[in-house]
Amino acid sequence: MKKLNRLAAAHYHAAIKSDQGGEGREYILERGITSAAIDEFKLGYAPGEWDFLTSYLKSRRAPMNLALKLGLVSSSDKNGRTVVYDRFRKRIVFPIFNQKNEIIGFGGRIIGNGDPKYLNSPESELFSKGSILYGFNIAREHIADLKRAIVVEGYLDVIGCHQAGIKNVVAPLGTALTTQQVRLLSRYCNEIVLLFDADSAGIKASLRSLEIMKDVNVEARVAILPEGDPFDYIRKKGMREFMAIVDSSMNPVDFKIERVIAGANGKNGIDVLRGVFAVIRDIEFDTERSMYLKKASVLLSMDENDVRRDFKRFLDGRSNLKSHRARAVKPEGDAARLDFQARSYRDLIALVCHYPELVRNAMIDFSEADITDSVSRSIFVKIGELYSAGEAISIDRLFNFFTDGEEKAFLDWMLFRESKIESPAAAYTEIYINLKLYLIDQKINYFIERVKLADSSDGGDSREYLTEIEILRREREKLSAYMYNKKII
Repeated sequence: MKKLNRLAAAHYHAAIKSDQGGEGREYILERGITSAAIDEFKLGYAPGEWDFLTSYLKSRRAPMNLALKLGLVSSSDKNGRTVVYDRFRKRIVFPIFNQKNEIIGFGGRIIGNGDPKYLNSPESELFSKGSILYGFNIAREHIADLKRAIVVEGYLDVIGCHQAGIKNVVAPLGTALTTQQVRLLSRYCNEIVLLFDADSAGIKASLRSLEIMKDVNVEARVAILPEGDPFDYIRKKGMREFMAIVDSSMNPVDFKIERVIAGANGKNGIDVLRGVFAVIRDIEFDTERSMYLKKASVLLSMDENDVRRDFKRFLDGRSNLKSHRARAVKPEGDAARLDFQARSYRDLIALVCHYPELVRNAMIDFSEADITDSVSRSIFVKIGELYSAGEAISIDRLFNFFTDGEEKAFLDWMLFRESKIESPAAAYTEIYINLKLYLIDQKINYFIERVKLADSSDGGDSREYLTEIEILRREREKLSAYMYNKKII
């Protein structure tokens, strides 16, 4: 069976280089595939004849019963006799290799109009499309070196990325990732980035892949190109801008929430909130849920306490959500970011005031210059002075320094707010890491914009920005992994 596949691949490959394969060769070269890539991936062409491969296999005395099993040929009964004919006709042929670099099947892309657009070999003793990834035989060592796999949607996308020097790229065979494929990749990397075309119809189906990854020790990320498919995007924008999109990929929860909000046109705020809650409900750990409820309140410009109460109603199955008390104006740009940071820093101050044993950590982990919220900063400074002087720290003591203004109002709120936290140290770690992750994301976004401007006169050297993005991304990975491990423990 393997020998038959080798014979077929060689015959198709010879055809694409011959006069008989002119149409296929012209199509593939116009798409941007180079002659070198045609050879590296052993691309071929199946002409429109019904017996192009069949006649060749018969001339080599190949067992046609095995060719039928492999799906190299098909058969039908006509006038009481069995007729054998080519399965792939007028198609670009993509040999599919296993990890041992053996050809186990084929994919065929129609030239011109016709259905199906892509045709794969049928399941056989050699070929199981749910366990194979196109391009893996070439990409494996690069995935292992970079500890990251980029998963695209099509054969040509894989080849285009490899041509551009991005060689840790693979594609499933026309389906969403399966458990077998995810487990295969996880043996070589700790991060899988699902990269979708701008107008991909497969996003919804592929979201199932994200659920599979929860059970495998690998971090899932998702990115969507702003236009076109990976091959066309690289040809138009270049490798660096393409990698900037990959490096800014989102974790699955952020991606799903963004999809809910992006599809909110014409929906009222409560319907959007229910969609966001449906995503947050599936988060396993309470600390992570809490973080996303905070984030949802910022994104939707709703009061955080209202959002948390509504989420409880949602979990209880009640439909009377109350978060229509949204702020009339949604903050944008710096205002929105400041709002998130201000909330986080005020949560930090409240936690430290209720649990003074955390003050030492706060003095080590934060400085006055870190805190962007003026109210939190003022109170933090006074807490630091009391700590340095060896004096007891309490909300009552802080009232001596703040007799009016926003600081006093915040202290009043803290004084009457119940604070019953099962693990104050864990809550502190959550605030600290979430703030760090948020700031890292801001920096990554900044450098991505610099990459896009790199061709302008004042844009600077994009290599420097890409290096910064990679450093930040690794730092983000370490923090995320730390939170994950702490939750597992």
